[in-house]
This record gives sequence, structure tokens and C-alpha cells, in this order.
Amino acid sequence: MKYDKLFGPKSLILRLVIPVGLSAILILVGFGLYIEHTAKEHFMRMDIYELDLVSRAAKESLRRARSEELLQNALDQIILSHPNLFIYLEDKSGKIPYISERDDGDLLALIVKNRFGQNETLQTWNDGKNYYRVLMNPVENANIAKIAVGIDINFHRSYIIHFRATLRFVTTMACLVALAACFLVIFFGFKPVKTISRKIQNITTERLNIRLDEKSAPIELRSLVLSFNKMIEHIEDVFERQSNFSADIAHELRTPISSLMTQIQIALSLTRSAKEYQEILYSSLEELKRMSRMVNDMLFLATCETEAIVKEEVDLADEVANITEYFSVLAEESGVTIDAQSEAFKIIGNKEMIRRAIANLISNAIYYAQPNSVISITFLKDKKTMQISNKTRTVLSKENTDRLFDRFYRTGAARDRKSGGSGIGLAIVKSIIKAHQADISATYEDGVITFTVKFLG
Repeated sequence: MKYDKLFGPKSLILRLVIPVGLSAILILVGFGLYIEHTAKEHFMRMDIYELDLVSRAAKESLRRARSEELLQNALDQIILSHPNLFIYLEDKSGKIPYISERDDGDLLALIVKNRFGQNETLQTWNDGKNYYRVLMNPVENANIAKIAVGIDINFHRSYIIHFRATLRFVTTMACLVALAACFLVIFFGFKPVKTISRKIQNITTERLNIRLDEKSAPIELRSLVLSFNKMIEHIEDVFERQSNFSADIAHELRTPISSLMTQIQIALSLTRSAKEYQEILYSSLEELKRMSRMVNDMLFLATCETEAIVKEEVDLADEVANITEYFSVLAEESGVTIDAQSEAFKIIGNKEMIRRAIANLISNAIYYAQPNSVISITFLKDKKTMQISNKTRTVLSKENTDRLFDRFYRTGAARDRKSGGSGIGLAIVKSIIKAHQADISATYEDGVITFTVKFLG
């Protein structure tokens, strides 16, 4: 497969990779942001807890201290237990009587800069280099107005920055891996489809015998492979029938055309009497009638297979009785008796087409039946089935029986052109039955052939 097709705008793989990959990326990014937010929230809650603890301890020291020196000692003891914190007191005039931090003055400058800049109880101070989280608490004291407790969050902040960078790197790599995994999973998931596609490309009109291997296909594609094989089998059967049909019809038409040409050539070779010309014309007319019947039958077959039919309620038993009466003289001449049930058997179908199908079956049975035999016509109402059976004077093999409904197929006894048959009668029957969404089959056993027609319920 070419890469321009693989990654083209119409590529199914690309259409699946993009939404699946983006979904995976969004999930991973969302998860990363959630982890980052959770880490920040965790450190902030730890800081607030420690600040609140120290703030309450400082308030208690302020309440108990009897002198400024004792207060300073108490606050220094608190700071010794929490070295990363600072405490400062602010009096009512805004001066700072106490600050626990003794450094180069950066913290004091930060306090002076921020203490009046915000009204929130919890504040964050920074000078671009140092970051503090500060808890401001008012107090009720004659001299002191506010206690501020701050904690150095530089370590936490450095950790969060490093954690964020690592998390983003890991998330980016995970997104790339997820995107690659999605592509590989989808690409290799479609590999069986591409394999099947290559095998299908090898199937041509000359190689319709090729079938896809159902067992080697993934379980998700087995039903597709099975359906495709059935379709190819049906197409192969259609092609074979079409090929046989072309050969058969050429053969069937060649004989009468050759006969007509021979008769005309003979007629033209010598001067003949009017009676002789009349006999030749009658003979030619018989061949033309035979060809006309064949063409009409073929047109009727095409109509059955391509056009919709108008259906109505038809009493099959009544139609069988009428047709049996019509063929009674022919049956009597052949020494055959027709035994048909007379109980009503109603179906939905086209009356004219059903009549022709039954007539073809009965006439076929009369022609092939053994003398002094009985043609039995029965109806199985519970199964919506009609059966026509009779002893036949022709021995049929399984291959003969299976091909009885093929166009232009005739058994040995039927190849006698004096019968007037062309091998289309049973093919017409099958086409009519199929046009009614019904099914017809033939079985041969112990010299008895049975035609079974099963209608829809």
C-alpha cells in the first residue's frame, strides 16, 4: 500500500487514528493536569495546616506573656520547632515590634511591601526570588493588632516546577506512545482486511473458483468472508449457467436453422411441383414454430426473473383440477391416470403463472410416466407444500435429477425432437416458483420421481 494512500484524506486508518489518538491525548493531558493540581493542593493544605498551628501557638503565647521579653522567648521557641516559618507582630500604629527572621533584611522589606497590599487572610508574597505563604490573623490585645505567620515555599515551589516539567515530559511521551500505539493497533487490525483485499483482487471471471479461507480470517471478519464466498459461489454458478445457456441456445437454434437452410437449398436445386414446394414450406413452418416457442419461452423466463408480478389469492387445488381435466385426453392416450386431491389449498400468487407452472409439471409427468401408472398430486397444508410424483420410464442418476431445472437440459429420452420439447419447461417452472419466493426440488428413488413445491407460509 502506498503511503500517500495510507495517510491520504480518504484513509480509513487516518480517520480512526486521529479521533482515537486525540481522545487518548486529551485523557493523558487531563490526567496530568489533575495530578499537578492535586500536588499543588496537597502542599497548600500542608502549609495552611502548619501556619494555622503556629498562628494559634503564637496567639496563646501573646495571651500568656507578661512581658515583651517573655513573649519574644516564647515565639523564638515556636520558631525553633518550625525553622522554615517566620512570625511577625504588628501593632495598631503599623509598626513591627517583633519579627522572627534575622537575615539580610530581604524578608523585612517584603513584609513592609506586602502587609498593606492585600486584604485576604491567606496571602502569597514574593520578591522574584523568594516565595512565602502568609497567614494574617487579627488579635485582641492592647498593643498588638495583627499576627502574621509565613512559611517559606521555595522548596515546594521548586518541587512543583520540577514535577510539572517531568509530568509534562512524561505526558508528552505517553501521548506520542499512545498515538503510535493507536496507529499500530489500527494498522495491524486492518492487516487482515488488506490480506483479504489482495486475495479478492486475484478473483476474475476466469478464476471464480477461488475462495477466501474462513478459518484464517479473524473472528470479526468470518461472517464477511462467509458471505463473500457465498456471493462468489452464486456468481460462479450464474457465469457457468450463462456459459452453458449460450452454448445450449446456440446448439438448439443451430439445428432448426441448418434444417431450414438444407430444405431451402434442396428446394432451389431443382424445379419442383407445387405440392412438393408446399410440403417443404409446411416442414419449414414446423421448424419456425419450434423456434418461435423457444423464443417465447426465453422471453417468459426473462420476464419471471426481472419483472415484479401481480399476486392474488389462488386456489391451487382448483387450478390443478382444471389443468388435469385439460390433460385428461393426453393422459388417457399415454395410458396414465392422474390422481389429484380436491380439497381447497389456497396460496398468494399470480394465477396465470401458477397455471403455467402446474401445466408444465403435469405435462412433463405425463410424457415421462410409465404406461398404466398413476400421477399422484397431493397437498400438505400444514407445510404449505404440493407434491407431484409418478413412476418414470427414464432411469435418472443424481446428476440428472440435480440438473432437471437447468435450461435446455434434457435426459436421453427427452432428446427426441419429435416430442417438441426444448428443455426449457422445468426451467420455466423453477423461475415461476422463485418469483413467488417459493422453492421447488426434485427427488428420484426406486423409479419414482417427486417434485416438491414449498410455498411461503
